[in-house]
Amino acid sequence: MERKQAFLRLKPACVELLQVVSAFHHKPNAKREIVRSLERLVSTLHELSSKPGSLDAKLAEFAFVPISHVLRASKLVPVRALELCLKCTSILLRTGWDGELSPELTGQLLILFTFLANPSPSENGLPATSEDLQASAFRCMAELLTSVAQSDRGPEVLTETANIPTLGKAVLTMVDSFSEVRSQEVKKEALAALETLISCITDVDALASFLPRIVSSLTKLLTPSISNRLNFRLIERGLDILALVLQKTLSDSDAEHFPSSEGSSRVVRTIPWLHATAAQIQLALANVLRLRTHDKMEVRHALLNLCLATIRECRKSLSECSGMVIETLVTLAGRGEDPDTIETDLKVLLSLDQALASLLRESLHDWILSLPRLMQSKDDSSRRQVILQISVALRLLNSAQTDLSMIDDLLALHLRDSVSEVFKESKSIGTVAESVVQTGHAVVVGNTGSTTFQPLTLRLKGQEIMMNEFNMLLRELAKSDSALVVAQDLIDAVDFGSEDMQIATLWLSVRLLQCVSERDEAIDDFLDFGNSNPRHELLDQLYSLSIERLTASAAEGEPHWHIQALALEVVALQAQRYKIDFRVELIESLYPVLHHLGSPNPGLRAHAMTCLNIMAEACDYADASDLVVSNVDYIINAVGLKLNYHDISPQAPQVLLMMLRLSGPSLLPYLDDLVGSIFSALERYHGYPKLVELLFAVLKGMAEEGIKAPQLAVEGPAQQLSHFSKTESVADVVSALKKLKRQAQRDDEEHEKVMESFPRRPWKETPHDAENEEHMEDTSQEDNQAVQQAEPQTPAPKTFDILLKISELTQHYLTSSSPTLRSSLLSLLNTTIPALAKHENSFLPLINTLWPVLLPRLGDPEAYVVSDALSIMSMMCIHAGDFMKSRIEGCWDELKSIHKRSMTSKTAQKSTGKKTLISPSTKRESLTSDLLITQQARDASGTDTIKSYTSLDTYQPEKYIDTPTRMIRESLIRLLCSIAQYVGVREDLFDDIVDMLDPVLQRQDVKEALEVRNPDAVWLRLLRKSRLSSKGNMGGEEIVDKDCFIGRMPVGKPQWRFVMV
Repeated sequence: MERKQAFLRLKPACVELLQVVSAFHHKPNAKREIVRSLERLVSTLHELSSKPGSLDAKLAEFAFVPISHVLRASKLVPVRALELCLKCTSILLRTGWDGELSPELTGQLLILFTFLANPSPSENGLPATSEDLQASAFRCMAELLTSVAQSDRGPEVLTETANIPTLGKAVLTMVDSFSEVRSQEVKKEALAALETLISCITDVDALASFLPRIVSSLTKLLTPSISNRLNFRLIERGLDILALVLQKTLSDSDAEHFPSSEGSSRVVRTIPWLHATAAQIQLALANVLRLRTHDKMEVRHALLNLCLATIRECRKSLSECSGMVIETLVTLAGRGEDPDTIETDLKVLLSLDQALASLLRESLHDWILSLPRLMQSKDDSSRRQVILQISVALRLLNSAQTDLSMIDDLLALHLRDSVSEVFKESKSIGTVAESVVQTGHAVVVGNTGSTTFQPLTLRLKGQEIMMNEFNMLLRELAKSDSALVVAQDLIDAVDFGSEDMQIATLWLSVRLLQCVSERDEAIDDFLDFGNSNPRHELLDQLYSLSIERLTASAAEGEPHWHIQALALEVVALQAQRYKIDFRVELIESLYPVLHHLGSPNPGLRAHAMTCLNIMAEACDYADASDLVVSNVDYIINAVGLKLNYHDISPQAPQVLLMMLRLSGPSLLPYLDDLVGSIFSALERYHGYPKLVELLFAVLKGMAEEGIKAPQLAVEGPAQQLSHFSKTESVADVVSALKKLKRQAQRDDEEHEKVMESFPRRPWKETPHDAENEEHMEDTSQEDNQAVQQAEPQTPAPKTFDILLKISELTQHYLTSSSPTLRSSLLSLLNTTIPALAKHENSFLPLINTLWPVLLPRLGDPEAYVVSDALSIMSMMCIHAGDFMKSRIEGCWDELKSIHKRSMTSKTAQKSTGKKTLISPSTKRESLTSDLLITQQARDASGTDTIKSYTSLDTYQPEKYIDTPTRMIRESLIRLLCSIAQYVGVREDLFDDIVDMLDPVLQRQDVKEALEVRNPDAVWLRLLRKSRLSSKGNMGGEEIVDKDCFIGRMPVGKPQWRFVMV
C-alpha cells in the first residue's frame, strides 16, 4: 500500500518533467520550467525518502527515466538543472536502488558522474560548470561505489578488464580535482569518493595500477606550503586515505608472495615493482611527514595512524622508510602537551609490541651514534631535533621497560663529545666579560638570597636552548636503570681529555646526579635497605673531585670558571644530602666557597653566593651571614695561613670583604689578629702597589663596617659645639651681674654659719665630731672614685681598638709611591675619624701621630691627594677643636701658599704662545664665575626685579678653572671654614681667613662659618663688597646698595644714629 501511494505521489512530478523535456525546443522559457519541475521532483523524493521502505529499485528506475532525459540534454540545459538531477540521483542511490544496481547501469552512472565532475568544461563539452555540480558529482560517485560494494558481484565487476579504463578515468578525475579545484567542498567530496573507491576495490593488483597517481596527488595535497592552505579536516582525510592505500597494496603479508617477474600483460605486483615503488613512496613520505609539527591534534593523530600503519603492516616492504617514520613517531610523542594522548597511545603500543620497541631502540642507537657529528654542524634545528628524539625515545623505552644496556657505553661517550662541542663553540669568543677587581669597593652579588643556580652563561641564545634540551635528555636518562652506569662512566672520565671535554664531563655528571637525586630523594626518605647506595657513593666521589678543583693552588694553573662553578654545585648538592650533618664538612669546604666570592668573574661569584645560601639553609643556619659568623674561626685561620705563608692571591682579601658585607660589624671582633697579618703582608710586599691597594681595601672595608656598630654609629653630620659664644647684649650683662650678686650672698651666709666664738674649754673629740670625720672620709673616697671614673671607657672596645689600630698604622704608608694608595689611606681616615672622635683620650694622640705624615701631603704632586689631605685636616679641626690650634698656626704659611696657587689661573695663548698673568681682581672673578650673582634693582614702580647673571651669559675662556685647581680650592674653603668655626686661632690668622674667603663670602655656608667667630667682621666685609660693587656699576658714583649681599640693614629707634663706615 505504501509503495502504491509513493508511486501516486511520484508520478505527477515525473510526468511533468517528461513533458517539459519533450517540449524543450519549442518553448522559450523551457529552461526555467525544467528547473522548476526538477525542484518539485527533488522535494517529492525528499518527502518519500524520509519514510523508510517507501522507495525501491522499481520506483527508482521509474523516477530516473525523466532524469535521464534531462541528462542527455546536458549541453543545453542550465547548470542548475544538472545539479538538481544529481541531487535526485543521490536520493535514489541511497534509498531506492540500495545495492541493486545492474552492472550496466553502474558503469553508465560512473561514466556520467565522471563526466559531470570534470573541473574543465572544455573537456566534457558542457557550456559551464560549477563547484556545486562537481561536489554533487563526487558525492554521487561515492554513493554509487558504496552501493556497488554492498552487492555480491559489484567489486568484481568494477575491476573487470572492460571497466578498467572507466575506473581509471574516474580515479584521474578525483585526483586532478585536488590541485585544479580551489573549493574546499569539492576536494572534500573528491577525497570521500577516492576513499570509497579504494575500500571498494578487492582486486589489489588493479588498485596497484593506480597507486603511483594516487600517492603523488595525495603527496601534493598534503605537503605543507604557504600557497597550499587546507582545512585540517581535509588533511586528516588525506592521511587516512594514504594509510589505507599503502596497507592494501604494500602490506608485508602480500609482499611475501610477490613473484619475481611479471606473469602476464596485466600489471601485477612483483619484487621489482615493489623495489621501484618503495623508493617513490619514501620520497612521498618524506614530504608528508613534515606535518608532524602541525598545530591541530586531529592531524597529528592521523599522521600517527599513518606511521603506525607503515611500521606494522609495511615494515619489510617499506624498510627504507622506517627511520623517518620512527623519528616522526618520537616527534609526535615529544611535544609535551597535557594531556599528550599520542604519547600515551604510543606507550601502550610499545608495551604490547616488542618488535616495535626493538625497532625504536635500534633507531635510538643510530641517533646516539650520529649525535657528535650533528653537533659539529651549524644547523641548530637539526641539532635540537636529534637531542629531542633521544630524550623522547628514552622516555618511551623506559615506560615500556626495554633493556637499554646495549647503549650505556655509547651514551656516556657520545654525550661527552656532543656537549664538549657546545662548550668549545661558546668558548671560541669568550663567554663572559670578566670584571676587574675593584680594590676600593666590595664585591656586590645580585640576588644574594637566591638558592637556585643560574645556568652557565654561553655565547649564543641558541646554545643555551640546546643545553636545555640536554637537560631534558638527562632527566629522561635518570629515570632508567642505566642512569648510574652512565654516571659512573662519566665520573671516571672527569680528569681526562681537553679542558672542554672535562667541562662537558663534569657538567653531565652533575646534572645527571641531580636528576637521579630528585627522583630517588622521596624513596630514600621512607626506605632504608641498609646497604650502600650507589648514588651516594658516586656523589661522594664527585664531591672529592670537586673539593680538589676548588682548593687547587695558583701554581697548578687556573682552571676554566665553568669547572669551578660546577664544583660549587656539587658542594651544594652534597650539603642538601647531608643537611645538618654537613657541618663537619665546613672545615674544608667553607673557605673554598668563600674564596670564589672574590673571583673577577661575575658568573662564578653568583655561583659561590648561591652555594653559600644553600649550605646555610641545609646546615640549619638563619642565613649566609649566620653561617659565616658561626664558622669564622675556620675562615680566619685559612686566610691567616695564606697571608702568613706568602700565598698572596686576590681572592683572600676579597673573601674578607665579602664576609664583612655579609656579617657586618659582628665579625670585626674576630679579625684583631688578622689585621696584624695584613700589615705584616704589607711590610713584606710594600713594593707591589696593586697588592698593597688590595690589602688596604680590606682595611677600608673593616673601617666602613666598624663605624656601623651601634656605639660608634655616626648619624648625620657631626654636631660639634663651637667654643665661640655669641656676642653678649646689655640684657645678658645685667643677668650675669644679678647672678654674681646672688652667689656672693650665698657665700656670706655660709661663712657666718661656719664662724664661732673663741673656745672656752679644751678641744676634744665628741661623738658628733667622729661622725663628721667619718662623713669627711666617705666624701673623700667618693671624690677619689669620681676622679678615677673621670676617664671614660672606649665605646665597643674590640671594634674601636681595630679601627684605632688601622688608623695608626696608616702613618707608615702615607709616603707610598702609589698616589691611589695615598688617596685610599686618606679616604680610610675620613671613614674612621668620626667614630674614633667619640673617645677623646684616644683620638687626640692619634692626631698627634698622624700629623707629621699628613702635613707633607699638602705638597703632593697629585691634586686629588692634596684635596683629600685638606679634607682630613678639616675633619680633625671639627672633632678636635682647639687641640689643632698650634698645628694650624704652624702650617699657616703652607695653607697660604696653597691658596695662592689655587687662585693663580694660567691660560695658554695658542695664537701667540705667551702666558698671561691674571690680576687679583680677575682671580676673584674667576672664583665666583660659577656662582649665581643676584642683583636686585628697583624699577620706577617700586617693585623689585631679580636679575641673574651666570657664567653662561658671557663666555670668557680666560676664566676657565681646571678640575684639579677647582678640587683643591673647594677643599681649602672647607678647611678654612672649619678653622674659623672650631679652632681658636689668632686674630691675624682670622683676618687672613676672611681675606682668603673674600671672593666666596656671599656663600651661605662660608658666611655662617665665619659669623661664629666674628659676625661683625663678616658684616663689615660684605658691606664693603656691596659698596664697591655698587660704585663700579654706577660708573664711579658711590651709592650703597644695602640689599646686595648682606640684606636689609636693621632699623632701630628714631633717635639712634649709626656710625658711617
